[in-house]
Amino acid sequence: MFKVEYPTTQVIYGNDALEWLNNIKGKKVAIVTTKSLLKSKIVFQILGIVNADVIEGPKQHTPEEDVNKLREMLKGYDTVIGLGGGSIIDGIKLSFDGYYIAIPTTFSGAEHTRSGGSTIDGVKKSRLGKEANIVILDPRATLETPKWLLIASGVRAIDHSVEALYSKDATPFTDSLAIEGYKKLIKCLKDLDSIENRGLCQIGAWLSSLTMRYAKMGISHNFGYVFGPRFNIPHGVTSCISLPSAIKLNYEVAKHKLKEIENEGEPLYEFIDKFLKEIGARRRLSEFTTLDEALKYAEVFYQLVNNSGNPVKIDINTAKKFIEEVF
Repeated sequence: MFKVEYPTTQVIYGNDALEWLNNIKGKKVAIVTTKSLLKSKIVFQILGIVNADVIEGPKQHTPEEDVNKLREMLKGYDTVIGLGGGSIIDGIKLSFDGYYIAIPTTFSGAEHTRSGGSTIDGVKKSRLGKEANIVILDPRATLETPKWLLIASGVRAIDHSVEALYSKDATPFTDSLAIEGYKKLIKCLKDLDSIENRGLCQIGAWLSSLTMRYAKMGISHNFGYVFGPRFNIPHGVTSCISLPSAIKLNYEVAKHKLKEIENEGEPLYEFIDKFLKEIGARRRLSEFTTLDEALKYAEVFYQLVNNSGNPVKIDINTAKKFIEEVF
């Protein structure tokens, strides 16, 4: 027997979805966004629809001190528009209890979950926050995001699909979301010059990210939680480093599930490695730190993995070998 609780968030999606903001009237509104978007075209486009104050939100990986600062800044506002990637969207979840409208500019999918991650003592930790009342998926909101960042966030969304599929918590429902989300993302990420493909990626990220409501993620995500904040690796880039090796580590116990998204005769970890290279997203941990420095965090890494949805338990030596492999 399985049980599914539906989210209450309304999702407005497709071309011109931003026009929904015309429904906001007579409220004290703040737009929380990244430093890079404070004077962007998309912010001025939103300000043409809504009278709002513009506030700079949390930095990459959502430091807890930035969440606390944002909480103070948002006192007195009854409506907040979050415009950005996962750090902005998670930061608002954890700091604001009022009416929340999330407009993602990446494909990280944070807008589709209630949990928010913030960095405490160098490690990304998740806790439940205030989920968005409205999510607006308009491909125009992605146009000022650097292409490398957009692609990396799409790889993160692929990571959601794969790790949901082999999660210990997987169900027929999460399997369906993961499989269809994966297929859309693999198709659309090859050509982001197309506005239609950006919209398709938003749908793929939506499906793959919904799985995180119901299934704990595995070793690839935990790699990001430990090594991303520690070495200032962008959120999506951690998946570009770890995902092929994560699939390989779990492959023997997960291959009966992964065959749903595999090409015949090619293990998924080999395909993903080639796919990341094809779209210019394959990265290594060695680009960000030394091996000796990375191995210092093997203990916390292995402990997190063994408390996650990863289908395989690991020991400290396996954790070290994983770090060496992705290095």
